Amino acid sequence: MMRNKIMALIAAMALTLNSTAANIETDRTWYVAGEAMAVNVTTDDGLIAYAELCDTQGLAAGSKILLHEGRGIGTIELPTDLHSGYYVLSVYTRHSTKVYQRLVAVVNPLHKSVNDDIEWVEIAHADSSSHAKPGEATTTEWIGDKDIDERETEGHIIKARIKKAHHSDSIEGSQICASLSIVGKQIHYFEGKMDNDSTAVFYTYGIHGKHPLVLSALSSSGTSLPIEMISPFLSLLPKQLPHLVFHYKRSEVEARSIDMQQRQLTIAPAQPLDYDDRVLGTKPDLTYNLDEYRQFLTIREVLLEYVMCVSKREINGTTQLVVRDEMSPFHDFLPSLVLMDGMPVIDSERLLNYDARRMHYINIYGSQYTFGNSIYNGILSFVSRTGQLTNYPTEPGMQYLEYEFP
Repeated sequence: MMRNKIMALIAAMALTLNSTAANIETDRTWYVAGEAMAVNVTTDDGLIAYAELCDTQGLAAGSKILLHEGRGIGTIELPTDLHSGYYVLSVYTRHSTKVYQRLVAVVNPLHKSVNDDIEWVEIAHADSSSHAKPGEATTTEWIGDKDIDERETEGHIIKARIKKAHHSDSIEGSQICASLSIVGKQIHYFEGKMDNDSTAVFYTYGIHGKHPLVLSALSSSGTSLPIEMISPFLSLLPKQLPHLVFHYKRSEVEARSIDMQQRQLTIAPAQPLDYDDRVLGTKPDLTYNLDEYRQFLTIREVLLEYVMCVSKREINGTTQLVVRDEMSPFHDFLPSLVLMDGMPVIDSERLLNYDARRMHYINIYGSQYTFGNSIYNGILSFVSRTGQLTNYPTEPGMQYLEYEFP
């Protein structure tokens, strides 16, 4: 009877391991720091899965994986400075409490670290391959559940934290306008929903790959507030990890290390989106290609000499650029959205003094546009020749970063 119970327990454990393996698989049994890890995910919940690699200290790397009919393949770029040892790979969706996990061995033959937890055992046999196995002395304690978050049914959710400058900025969350914009020659602009008085939630769509983006936040008085992205990963840290015993073949490790270094040299940085003058599927009412006009030194001169339907006004000592729509009864009351390479412009004087020779297009969109809870009477979009905010600094409090969209 006791033997039958033991066999049943072993069978149940095997089924659990097989179930986990069926939901998360990697392309290799061990990795060199700096390599790319392919992660194959199977899950019946959500459109986007999150794969994160952690040790007991913190998050080492992560990736967002788009799911189609419950399946998806993503890539985690391993940093080159990872210490040698075991890590935990966790895969989950925002909505489900289920977390799939497995051990991943990482070796770093180029750098030693005080955090290394590895025993190098060289293989003498020429026909053997390198392999990793856990040491017998240490057990691993997993973290298997998480709190339920929002379900991503339409697009990727990004959250940001806002620091209020004054107490009056946090009276009502709706008084803070937070925005997320992709830097480039296309316009991808999103306004956030205030989850509370300091957290903005952005529901992004139509974007994939690595892109530079800008986060910004304005108080009701027009003051720029400090804002920073909240990590999309939960950082599910294991309490303990087993000691790594790595049986290695020197030639194999050296070859993988050389391939990794060559690959690192070819990794391309984030690129701005190509030029597209449409916003929400509509073409601009007026387009100025500045190559077709006399080159002035500043944007101020260009607007004065060439551009129609744009006026400058002073409100509480602040300069604003407004798209004029004489047919609209609200054109004197509603603001216009002013963008520079997709980034919202707060300081119009800085834009007016910007070098016009770096500018390629000025696009003017009439009518009214709604982003989140804000309504704008027209959009004034400036597109530089590079699409990368050339010599145009972000506003105080804004955050500029590169982000990998699923």
